[in-house]
Amino acid sequence: MSEEIEGAAEGFARAVERLRAELRAVADAVAPGREPRSEERTDDRYDVSGMMGKRFAMSLLLPEVPYETAAPVAAETLRAAGWRTEPGESFGGHPFVKATRPAGERALFEASVRATGTTLRISGMTPVVWIHARWIRPPRAATPETLRPGHRLCGMCEGWGSCRTCEGLGFLDSRQCPECGLGMDCPDCRGTGQEPAPGPAS
Repeated sequence: MSEEIEGAAEGFARAVERLRAELRAVADAVAPGREPRSEERTDDRYDVSGMMGKRFAMSLLLPEVPYETAAPVAAETLRAAGWRTEPGESFGGHPFVKATRPAGERALFEASVRATGTTLRISGMTPVVWIHARWIRPPRAATPETLRPGHRLCGMCEGWGSCRTCEGLGFLDSRQCPECGLGMDCPDCRGTGQEPAPGPAS
C-alpha cells in the first residue's frame, strides 16, 4: 500500500468547490433566479506507472435558455473569474464557448457553454489531482468467508480477483502487462477470486 500524497485529498476538495462555485456563477449570470439541474461525476484516473488520481466533472442544465444571448454573458463571467475563453465549433457546426484556467504546472480547469437542443449546458472539469504515488491493489474479490457453495479461492490469484502479475493495474514497468494484456482481472477466475472446488475422488 502507498501512503496518500500529502495534502492531495484536500487539494482535490478545493478544486471541486472552486469549479462548482464558478460554474454556478455562470448559471446565475445567464439565468438569474433559475435553479439549474446539476449532474456531477468523479472519475478515478491511473497512469501507466501506477499513480492514482481523481477528476471531477460537473454540468448545469438550463432548459429554454437561448445560447445566442447566454454565450456572451457566460464568456464575460468566466473571463472576470480568470478564465481564458475562445469560441469553438462542434463537429456538427454548432458554436460553443470553451474556457480554460491554469491550476498549477501543466494542469488546467476546463469548461464549456453550449446548447443541447433547447437546453443550455454549462460544463466543466477539474484537472486530475494525484492522490497516491503508486498503485494500490483493489480489495480481495473473495475470502474464505464469502465463497459460494462448492467453490474455493482461485489458485492463481488466491482470492484477489485481479491479475497476480500487475495486481490489477494493467501495466508492468510502464508496459502492457504480459499476463492479462490490460484485462486487469485474473485470467483464471475472470475477477471473481474463486473457482469450483473439485468433487470427491471416485
